[in-house]
Amino acid sequence: MASNNAYQLDPGPLDPSVLTEQLTHRSRDIWDGKDNMVLNTRRCDGKFWDLVKKHPIKPRVLEVIKLSGLYGVYRSQRPIVDRSLITSLVERWRPETHTFHFRSGEATITFQDVEVLYGLPVNGNPVLGIEQTRDKAHWQSICARLLGFTPVPGDIKYSCLKVSALNKHMQCQLKLSDMETQDIVNQIARCCMFWLIAGTLMADTSGSYLKLMYLPILEDVNVIGSYSWGSATLA
Repeated sequence: MASNNAYQLDPGPLDPSVLTEQLTHRSRDIWDGKDNMVLNTRRCDGKFWDLVKKHPIKPRVLEVIKLSGLYGVYRSQRPIVDRSLITSLVERWRPETHTFHFRSGEATITFQDVEVLYGLPVNGNPVLGIEQTRDKAHWQSICARLLGFTPVPGDIKYSCLKVSALNKHMQCQLKLSDMETQDIVNQIARCCMFWLIAGTLMADTSGSYLKLMYLPILEDVNVIGSYSWGSATLA
């Protein structure tokens, strides 16, 4: 900036017709010197990785997970999060164009990225995230049938299940022998897949709850693999 204020840098964009949210974008705060914070991430899959490290998933359960198309997520193990890198990416993300704005040009995450990193299928039936209104008793019944346990009413809030309730149940389930019935094996596999989906692929910012809206999709273990999990994750 010149000393006589004849010239003044503009943080941009020069043409606001596309990037219409500049006034509320994080880059505006940085330009004004009001933000030097490194962002934190809120995840609810940490206890899952601690649990399976202590009690490795049995081969029969893994076979069901492989059939679902979600095995690549499990095989990737706990993701290492670079908070400074995430912060830098957030600063360059533009929600208007769904792209990162770098000095070298624009870039975004593609189907290929999701398919390669997690091995998720990008073809198939759509994952419909319709969050139906169900009371706690209904969700308790679904959990009992699909996950093998009935959470207490206090563990369900706004159609979400407490991570601690699922974690407590799985601590016992993962210790079961390979001689269990196929129904029990499927329930254990659903517990794992549900946690991976709601806690890793489609996690929200709650940090301690898992959305139950994804659970009914896991009812038929032979159909789970027909869904385009990669498309839903990218979206």
